[in-house]
Amino acid sequence: MRFCLAALATFTLASAAPGAAPGGKAAAPARAAITQYGVTWTFAAPVPAGRFATGDWWVVAPVTVERITPAPAAGRHGSAVNPPAGRKQGYDDRISGFDASLRVKLPLVLRPGQSLVSTASVGRIGERTPQTVARQYCRGPLRTAAVLTCLSRPPAADALRPAYVGTWKQPFAASQLRRDVLPRLKAPQTVPDVKGYERYLERIWLDHMREWANRKMHPLENMPDYGREITNIVSDVALLLLIDDPKTARETLLLRYVQKGIDYYGAVRSDDDLWVANGGHNSGRKWPILFAGLLLGHEGMMNVEATFQEDQQTYYGKGFGGQKALWTITLRNPNRRHEEVDPKTWATYGDKKGNNGLKAEGYRKLNGPTWVGQALAARLTGMNEAWNHPAFFDYVDRWMAEGGGPKRGFVREMWDLYRPRADEIGAKTKTRRRSK
Repeated sequence: MRFCLAALATFTLASAAPGAAPGGKAAAPARAAITQYGVTWTFAAPVPAGRFATGDWWVVAPVTVERITPAPAAGRHGSAVNPPAGRKQGYDDRISGFDASLRVKLPLVLRPGQSLVSTASVGRIGERTPQTVARQYCRGPLRTAAVLTCLSRPPAADALRPAYVGTWKQPFAASQLRRDVLPRLKAPQTVPDVKGYERYLERIWLDHMREWANRKMHPLENMPDYGREITNIVSDVALLLLIDDPKTARETLLLRYVQKGIDYYGAVRSDDDLWVANGGHNSGRKWPILFAGLLLGHEGMMNVEATFQEDQQTYYGKGFGGQKALWTITLRNPNRRHEEVDPKTWATYGDKKGNNGLKAEGYRKLNGPTWVGQALAARLTGMNEAWNHPAFFDYVDRWMAEGGGPKRGFVREMWDLYRPRADEIGAKTKTRRRSK
């Protein structure tokens, strides 16, 4: 993937923890207000504050938020505390599922264990900002989102932010990461620059609504809106993090990727039926959870049970051409079994509303390239068993064997180099993981 971002992140790991207090705790100078990504929280009195290892802010209770800028307006610039996953949101009334009862009222008393998510809306849907990320189609009304986490005491200097969705707030720290379980592979000839990916992962991914309506909640400056682009990022970074990194050039990327896994696990702890199979919308959410679980040694993440598009879209059956690992567009559409019938009938297989075999095949080809990196990464880390859906891996092997692509570039080179030995490499990873 190529990146044409308006501005790359200037945040570095050195600035993530602005100092450590005695005992390894982060320093906590008092602040009367905090600004991040154009969102400002102003407090009734200065509060101890600092930043997690990935750059988001924390404050120590007692905290009263007196003002939020941009100021909440009717149906715009909404904020929510521990926003629940599911069908409702309180950020902007131009997104499906708007529920004004989820919006905070000011002044707001924040308590330990609460995450305040604040958004900034755009005036007109479709307009771009200078910080809009690449491959954002601007289908939604949110410019950005930022999170402020309330704690009872300063965290460790290298603390990772608790999940912003729901009430699961288990703390983690960068020092817990089992980097020794990574295979540390030799790099292929083509290795993309990490800066573009760092920018993609810098801000929170507001990604906790059920089904395709989720797309319109994805802020322009935080993430792409469509699942295909999200999954491309997930797959590319999945492999980038498996390359040997003696100079820790990808440390920022690693921490931000693990943070995404923590956030996604928080989302499924709030609602485990979010990312339902639907065309190209909802892939790419499972692997970050498994990867975070692998590095943190967290059994819940490593054995996550929830709805994931990759699993719902792959199954074993009798393909018309003799294929066994098959793909389906959704669980209920009349064209859902298009690979089991003669391609000559695809134009009429389905219904009269355009949900035919040709449409399903188009979405099969749309998803295929985006799955390769995460499937290979799971094999190379011995996590394909933990993924617990063999049809997904067999389907990706079939996709590549049939010449589905990608034809060239980083993911293709990694596949050609390491797929033949992936299960052997993954077995060694499992051995290292079980050694401690």
